[in-house]
Amino acid sequence: MSGDLFMLLPIISIFFYLVMIAVIIYVVFTFLKLGKERNAYLKQIAEELRRQ
Repeated sequence: MSGDLFMLLPIISIFFYLVMIAVIIYVVFTFLKLGKERNAYLKQIAEELRRQ
């Protein structure tokens, strides 16, 4: 029984690292998307200020 748990430990650790990498990639892409949207809003504001 305890041998089975030791055999699962490497699989669980690999799964844990894959989940961490996926979360990091998701966060990075989310921040990039938010930055792009913010830049678009700032560009619109700048164009409106130039028109005035």
